[in-house]
Amino acid sequence: MADINFSELRRLQHPPRYLPGLDGLRAISVIGIIIYHLNAQWLSGGFLGVDTFFVISGYLITSLLLFEYENYGRIDLVTFWIKRFKRLIPAMLFVVLFTVIYVVFWEPEILKAIKGDAVAALIYVSNWWYIFQDIDYFDQFKPMPLKHLWSLAVEEQFYIFYPIVLWVVLKVLKHKKWVVATFFIISIFSAFWMFYLSAPDANNARTYFGTDTRLQTLLLGAVFAFIWPAFKLKANPAKSSRITIDVLGSVALIALLSLFIMVNEQQFWLYSGGFYAISLLTLLIIASVVQPQGLLAKMMGNPLFLYIGKRSYSLYLWHFVVVIFLHKHFVAGQYPFYVYLLDIALTFLMAEISYRLVETPFRRHGLRAFYLKEARVTSIIRTPLILAAVVMVALVLAGHFDSFAKQEQKMTAYKTEKKAIDKQPEKLQETPVATKETFDAKKLSPLFIGDSLTVGMGYYLDEHYTTPTIDAQVGRSMGEALAVAPSYAAYNKPDQVVVIQIGTNGDFDKGQIEEMIKYFDKADVYLINTTVPRDYRDHVNQLLKETAKKYKHVTLVDWYSVGVGHTEFFAYDGIHLEHPGIQKLVEELDNRIKENQTNE
Repeated sequence: MADINFSELRRLQHPPRYLPGLDGLRAISVIGIIIYHLNAQWLSGGFLGVDTFFVISGYLITSLLLFEYENYGRIDLVTFWIKRFKRLIPAMLFVVLFTVIYVVFWEPEILKAIKGDAVAALIYVSNWWYIFQDIDYFDQFKPMPLKHLWSLAVEEQFYIFYPIVLWVVLKVLKHKKWVVATFFIISIFSAFWMFYLSAPDANNARTYFGTDTRLQTLLLGAVFAFIWPAFKLKANPAKSSRITIDVLGSVALIALLSLFIMVNEQQFWLYSGGFYAISLLTLLIIASVVQPQGLLAKMMGNPLFLYIGKRSYSLYLWHFVVVIFLHKHFVAGQYPFYVYLLDIALTFLMAEISYRLVETPFRRHGLRAFYLKEARVTSIIRTPLILAAVVMVALVLAGHFDSFAKQEQKMTAYKTEKKAIDKQPEKLQETPVATKETFDAKKLSPLFIGDSLTVGMGYYLDEHYTTPTIDAQVGRSMGEALAVAPSYAAYNKPDQVVVIQIGTNGDFDKGQIEEMIKYFDKADVYLINTTVPRDYRDHVNQLLKETAKKYKHVTLVDWYSVGVGHTEFFAYDGIHLEHPGIQKLVEELDNRIKENQTNE
């Protein structure tokens, strides 16, 4: 393994070249992801940008490793890993340090949770960390500013083990066609494994985060590096072939952008081969954007896309942190427009700082970035700041700042207790049996079947009604609600109030809501619609409205119309309610019950 001299360098076959079209594709991917996290209703399939990143990573890494193997007959694993370290870890470390320190001083209530997330991020096992906790990536109800680092964990695990596997497979199988066949079969198995472990209307965290189930997209990129080697393509391809590839790539790009708009996380077909199919689509785009002299490659290599693409890693790292911390001070789904402008401005600001002062210096110079002579002023400022941050975060992870969280918990408990005392409803006076003149909904004994929204209202419902029956569960879907409904057959009787509050955690169809209604065809059923700021909200609310019109014994409680616009009613997620919101929702329910029962 002697050092390479200049004469050897001149003999290298097909040396790597910069591929601006790939940076353009990265730009589109990160823009989709950012828009999705700003507001999922704007681009419900924007999260697919992560899969595009996976395919690009598999393709580009394999292309570089193949170049080394074909020219030197070996893969220098240590050098490869050092380059990955210099490329990825400093910027990630910067984000984690900032996030933990920010939490200590401004969000101490999540300090305990962030410690585990930070450790998992630092050792690149975030995806498995969230799997073991059964965390749903699409759950917007908990502020988890480092949750997006799951994808970096998958990539880093791939970077650690894949070069070894590639080198062994190349040595053992000899012929590239067998290598391609092997990786292709593994990718198919990975897709099948995702399908086998997934289930409709369920939390598919295991398959969404899993390295094994995500290999499909990374390996498709790897396989394509053998089939369409970027560094071996003709500098001046035939016009007809260039046009054909451009057309295929352009159609695939339009299809991918359309999927960004039409797809949502509720669709099970994604886990049934959908991610695989979308990755195959991405390969056609890659074929076009790495093609020399290609029209699409030139278009994707425009200055704006190049700027964003080169900073796509930093933008991805910072956007979610900014969005989580900033949005926490407002009500989801009811953000003032300037909040989105702040999101974008702060994301690009932090990404630019990271790209120029952390990512680029460490990629070029490694640890020498701490004491660069040509950037003495910058190094003098950067070095002590980073070292101080490292020391502080080490102390945080060791538990030395846990008292901050305990103080916040005590304050929160005090505020909650005080709120409960201040808002304690007055004791109801005994009244005769309800008539049109003396109607009192509080004397009823309603049945509530609901999700986390109902859970949060439980304390007030217990106080407000005489003997309510509450069956509520965090994360409950309509399918899960249908499973518990038969247990309450005794409540299917005339004049019995049954309240259904489902729709926060996902979409459902007409058949499901009508099946729920049939379980209580003799009772008075009240359907509470949802304010959840997700793309399925309008469909859910429309189904509830149509069902209430169709059945005489069903009434819609239009909480969306009553609640939206009153930020004082909601917690930051725009769904769960503060005490005034609970009071208003129950008041609206009582009004609907009164209208029905006094008109009988």
